[in-house]
Amino acid sequence: LAEAYVMTHDNALQEALMKAAQYSIKAQDPRGGGWRYRPGDPGDLSQFGWQAMALKSVERSGAGIPPLVQQRMRSFLDSCAAGNAGGLARYRPGEGRPSETMTAEALACRLLLDYPTSLPAQQEATRLILSQRPGVGQDNVYFWYYATLALFQLQDENWRTWNQALKSRLLETQLPAYDLQPGSWNPDSMWGGYGGRVYSTAMSCLCLEVYYRYLPMYQRANLARTPQPDYRR
Repeated sequence: LAEAYVMTHDNALQEALMKAAQYSIKAQDPRGGGWRYRPGDPGDLSQFGWQAMALKSVERSGAGIPPLVQQRMRSFLDSCAAGNAGGLARYRPGEGRPSETMTAEALACRLLLDYPTSLPAQQEATRLILSQRPGVGQDNVYFWYYATLALFQLQDENWRTWNQALKSRLLETQLPAYDLQPGSWNPDSMWGGYGGRVYSTAMSCLCLEVYYRYLPMYQRANLARTPQPDYRR
């Protein structure tokens, strides 16, 4: 809703968008600053990432996010930090070991929320992320999505290395035109067994959409209101 409103400024979306935003804000854990499966539950970083992206889009739509909500979000990210420089991240505060997936999600959220880490922490995060780049170990499109979102925003050599590996692996594993389900991805990646073919394909598409959405989308909002030529004719 927020992204559609940013692109179109269609007032018909505004009331529903504000209600959705208020629901997310009220569902935040007031103590730890995160989100989980029920409103007010102590959060986990996986749920936090989706809420952070949603509320950032709400903010881009022109609606303000209460400073207290933002402060809690920063506190939650800090509580999940791990590693010698604080660049790694755990699934939940103080629980378990840091992982490449949560590290990528935390880095993406920090960049998205304008709450960057120190340079040593950023380097620590990118080292772990690149050690499990696409083509290394088991495919994990959830991890790939947040890693792509984070590294794309950095636009450095790490992004170029990651992007080349990502494109190669996604093109290699997409089912060809002569297959029974062409254009999709098999649900044989990590978590694919839970979400199935739709999940695997949707997450792969989201990885490829990062180029077009997260940085350029708001800068080019006027394009949505500009008549475009119909190249299908």
